[in-house]
Amino acid sequence: MFGDVTWVDLFDVVRAIVIVAAIVLYLAMTAGRLDRLHIAVDAARASLELQLALRAEAVAEMMTDGNIDPVSQQLLTAALASRRQRIDDGLNLSAESEISALLREVVEAHEGVVAGTELQDELRSACNRVEFAQRFHSDAVAAAQRVRDRRLARYLGLAGRTAYPLQLRFDVQA
Repeated sequence: MFGDVTWVDLFDVVRAIVIVAAIVLYLAMTAGRLDRLHIAVDAARASLELQLALRAEAVAEMMTDGNIDPVSQQLLTAALASRRQRIDDGLNLSAESEISALLREVVEAHEGVVAGTELQDELRSACNRVEFAQRFHSDAVAAAQRVRDRRLARYLGLAGRTAYPLQLRFDVQA
């Protein structure tokens, strides 16, 4: 039965097993990496939503302080109201962009009036945290997209049924 088998034949079988095992290991590692990247995208998204909510709170506090003119206060109130109207993806990105643009205008127009106050510092800190959270989200999405766009990941469906991660593009410069 094994009389015709040579060491060369056994070596070929072992080599084939090692190659198949290496391919399976690579695919398992890629699938695990994709899973971790999707978790990172979800965490970055949650962090971004939290920072946007904290920025909205800081804006609301600044408006109650009374150092802002009534026109700017009305515009910011309208932007905050439109922010509360969430759309299908969970964030109203146009409202967030509008808040950023209005904050830029209000801060530039009232630089001397509210500069140095605790509320102004809190608002700047909140705006900086929104910028960082948006960058982290963009980086996480880009990394997940790079791995998902590889041929093997696409052809073998290594991402499973997870939705393709998308960038959230909106103005965060305040």
